[in-house]
Amino acid sequence: TAIGPEPRPPRPLAPSAAGEEQGADPPLPPEAARHAARRGSLIHRLLERLPDVPEAERPEAARRWLARQADDLAEDLREEMLTAALGVLDHPDFGPLFSALALAEVPLAATVDGVVVAGTADRLLIEEGRITVVDFKTTRRPPASISDIPLATLRQMAAYVAALEAIYPACEVRAGVLYTHAPALFELAPESLRPHKNALQAAQQSLSPLDIE
Repeated sequence: TAIGPEPRPPRPLAPSAAGEEQGADPPLPPEAARHAARRGSLIHRLLERLPDVPEAERPEAARRWLARQADDLAEDLREEMLTAALGVLDHPDFGPLFSALALAEVPLAATVDGVVVAGTADRLLIEEGRITVVDFKTTRRPPASISDIPLATLRQMAAYVAALEAIYPACEVRAGVLYTHAPALFELAPESLRPHKNALQAAQQSLSPLDIE
């Protein structure tokens, strides 16, 4: 007797898809939305690359890189992106996140209560007994306080924390969101993330089926 087809494994939950709510920004016209997305991507990539460049050389290295990657943009726009990125790197409160102990664009995968969580952390700071995961947000209207952080972002960070707790069971795991426009870093208290960690199963079930061509 045929045993039948092998059951399809559940689709991994990507932390960035763990919430469906939109951020606080009102919708932009299509062209402005494309520009905002590109700006955010370029700043994000600068924050990934510049920490490995000696501090004195960062401005010129960033200008050269932006000229190659975004030569169609006006110079003043590229300078604004450079200023935003350097403002984050030069901020005294963010030093450890961009030190040699921190990693950029870290792939993560773990099984949490039967849910496969897979994603990429923008920044991971690994210290003795403690792990800190930080996600960058480039929205043009950062929240004024922790209470204003969108629910979708809390769900995303809760998924990262749950995965890291499974990967590093002996470590304390902390989470933060760094809004590059301000810049402002919000540390998320464990109690604010706990309800969303418990709801990972529901978040996974809310995802649409994987479209494979």
